Amino acid sequence: MAGRPALLALDFDGVICDALEECALVTWLGGRPHDRAIPGPEQLRLVPREFIDRFRTVRDYARTLDHFVVAHLPEAAALGCQADFDRLYEALPSSYVQKFTDAANAARQWFRTRETDFWLDLHTLYPGVPELLRRHSGSVAIVTAKDEGSVHAILGRHGLDETVSAVFGECGRKAEAIEEISARWGVDLKDVTFIDDNLTNAVRVARTGAVSRWAQWGYQTPEHRAQNAEWGVPPLHLEDLAGLVPVPAAV
Repeated sequence: MAGRPALLALDFDGVICDALEECALVTWLGGRPHDRAIPGPEQLRLVPREFIDRFRTVRDYARTLDHFVVAHLPEAAALGCQADFDRLYEALPSSYVQKFTDAANAARQWFRTRETDFWLDLHTLYPGVPELLRRHSGSVAIVTAKDEGSVHAILGRHGLDETVSAVFGECGRKAEAIEEISARWGVDLKDVTFIDDNLTNAVRVARTGAVSRWAQWGYQTPEHRAQNAEWGVPPLHLEDLAGLVPVPAAV
């Protein structure tokens, strides 16, 4: 009886592509009015450099779009650990966070649909990733905080959208998504390989029984590297991608 190939579940930002400037731009516009008469390239130039630097710090700790709101707090520039980040985020009123998230999503939607070339050019694929997706074509799921439409648009730009069988967008509970992938596709969790640059996500997925790898080329902190000495999630480097080959179907 024919077996099933292993499944590959990937985070998007920080694993498949680098979109730091795009995320910083929509975060900036999530906290102020978006003058749509100003084209995207000029909007990006108007974002203060100190805000982009602060966003870069926040990005290392954030897991979902709503977390990006912390970049609007001046004290975020001095973040030193996950607990400090969590404390800043949890102190914000939920109504403020929701208003920010809605505005940031609206800005992203505008650029994606009205200034498409500018928006797509803000996403750069990491080396080796296109080849990885093609090797595993048909057995790839994307599990990401980014919205599903954006994922399809970016992959389509590079001729890779057909390699992906499912996108779990705006996903804040990745361990549950991996369990759903396992059940939906009828594949044992031990045959699912998950890759994320956020150590917290990688640890939570590892506890499901799936194979979890911590991507070293995305966003991470010295604190996470120290913590992983205890947690032991196997690190994965870009040069390791060529060794991730699909499990052949049994006969």
